[in-house]
Formats: sequence, structure tokens, C-alpha cells
Amino acid sequence: MIMYQPQVIDMSETKTQIASATKGDNTPGRLVLKGGEQPAYPQYLPVIEHQTFPDWEEVPFVDAGTRGTPDKRHLFVSGSTHRQITPRLGEEIRGVQISQLSKEGLDDLALLAAERGVLVFRDQDFKDIGAERQLETVRHYGRLHIHPTMPTPAGLPEVIYKDPAATGPRASAIKPAEAESISSVVWHADHTAEIQPPGITFFYALELPKSGGDTLFVSATEAYNLLSDEYKKRLEGLKIVHDNTGMIEYARSQGKPARFNPSKQLHPLVRTHPATGAKILAAIGAGEGNGMPRRIHGYKQQESESVLRFLNDVLQRSGDIQARVSYEPGTVVVWDNRVVGHTPVHDFGDERRHMIRICAMAEKPF
Repeated sequence: MIMYQPQVIDMSETKTQIASATKGDNTPGRLVLKGGEQPAYPQYLPVIEHQTFPDWEEVPFVDAGTRGTPDKRHLFVSGSTHRQITPRLGEEIRGVQISQLSKEGLDDLALLAAERGVLVFRDQDFKDIGAERQLETVRHYGRLHIHPTMPTPAGLPEVIYKDPAATGPRASAIKPAEAESISSVVWHADHTAEIQPPGITFFYALELPKSGGDTLFVSATEAYNLLSDEYKKRLEGLKIVHDNTGMIEYARSQGKPARFNPSKQLHPLVRTHPATGAKILAAIGAGEGNGMPRRIHGYKQQESESVLRFLNDVLQRSGDIQARVSYEPGTVVVWDNRVVGHTPVHDFGDERRHMIRICAMAEKPF
């Protein structure tokens, strides 16, 4: 097993992991876009590389937000502006360049993300600073997550290229028509079946459709706060089984990468954020097949379904704890995957919507 070291800025991490990978059929297969069109950022186009990686092991973790300042003095630089997207969730920020933040500024960013859930930075140069600096920035928040199954750019397994219009083995999403679904809304939090699921997540636009392609977010901290004290007592101590076996098996059946063995973890249904101490209702998509949380450990099937159905009603139907984020050229969205759930909105047909996601793994939930 490889022991990954968190919060160490070292670009050799990827090279070491790739060198240790067990190669299968490693013939690259590059994504072909509709009509042979060339994207503005071809270096991010994914390839099929059948590599396997050692299973993740738990490593020590210190949340960058614990070093943040209450007034965010290192983030909100002179001339910057910020506004709440809704009273309970989200912050839109202008006049701050993420690429120019100091380590202290990145710490303040983590604390604000823990408090507000999702941060929308406008007019950023982040997409143009190159993959090495992008990875270096996100690595400040922990070891970088590697997607178990999704095709990634050559030599960049930490970088996820999102293009819902792509088809075939290199597609990054299942479109509603393919899934025979009425709606493209699928609420989830990312990769909760990892031993240390992702925390701080960067998501930024390379190319956008004329309209649409927004992301919806919901605050899992505010969802917990909506519950009565008596119901909160009922949830204390419960754990959810998180399982990504289905994702791995589906990828193998479709000829996609399967980089890790299946992972099954027990995580608290109500977890605590290490930087804020806030309680988080970690049940988004649980029991619905929308993600990796499956059932409440120790409960019979009907008991688990009853509780999880109610909790997901709270999360998915409470518009007063949700926010809708739209993208502009230069937009970078940073969210805390522990604090919020999200869903894409695929309402833009076959137009180009090229996005990049890089995320850092956080603590083992407690």
C-alpha cells in the first residue's frame, strides 16, 4: 500500500502513483467530439488508460479551515466584493484571484466554504494557469482524489473532465434519455464510499453553453438544523453503509477504467465538521441509488427506507436551504463536499459544456 501524505505540495505524487500502477490494456483512446470540433482546451480531453491504484488508506488530516481567520482578512483583499447567494447558503466573490492567494488566503477560503457551503468566484484566470498550478492549489487542502472510474486527461488522474454531451466509453455523464429518466436532477455528494471522502472541491468552466448547465446545491448543515431536537436524538450514533461496488462493476462492463477495488465504508449519518464544529446531515441521496450511501447499518430494510426517505425529503424539497449556481467565462466554484450536496442540471442539449473538477480528500467522518 502507498501512504499518501496530505497537504504536501509535491508534483511527484502523480508520477509515483502512475509508476506504481498495474497496466492493463493501456492503449489511449481520445474523446472524439461531435462533428470533429476542436475544444479550446484540448490538453484536458480524456483518454482511456486502464491503470489500477492501491486502495486508499487512512492518513492524518488537518483541515485548512482550522487555520482560517474569522473575518477572512487574507481572502477578502482590498477592492474585492462578496455577497450571499441566499441567506443560508452560498457566497459570490469578485475581485479575488484564487491563483494569487497566499497560503493564509487559501486557509480563509476553506473556512468560508465550511461556513457557507459553496463559493462562486467570478473573473478567474484559474483555467489558464496550467494543470500543475491547479493541482498544487487544490493539494493545499489534502491529498488529491482520483476518480475510481471516469476517463481523465493523459497523465492527470486527479483531473475530472465533465462533458455531458460526450458519448461512448469516454462519456463523463449519463444523460436523462439514456437513463430513461424524466429529470436530470440527481442529488448526491461525491465519493462518500471512500475511507476519507472529498472535502474542498474546485469546479471550473472551460467552455459553456449559451444558457443552462447550472448546478443546484443544498446545505446539509441547514438540513440538520431544520430537524427537531427530539428527532436529532434519534439520529445520533446511526451509521450509513456507503458502497461504490455498483460504480466499479458498471465501469468494467462498459470498458471504462476501474482504478480501485470496490470500497464499502460505515460513516456517521450525522457527522461533524472539524473547522466549524457544525453537525451535518450526511444522507444526501441515501437509499435512492443516487450515490454511494445505501442504508442505515443495523436497521431492517423498511426501517432504513423510512428514515432515509424522510431525510431526503428534507434535503431535496427544502428550497429555503438550496441555491442555484450559474456559470460565466472565468467562473470557479469551490464547495465543501461535506457541507453540501449537489446535482447538475442537463438542460442544454448537445451544446458544449466543458468543466474540470479537482478535489481534495478530507478527514475520516466522525
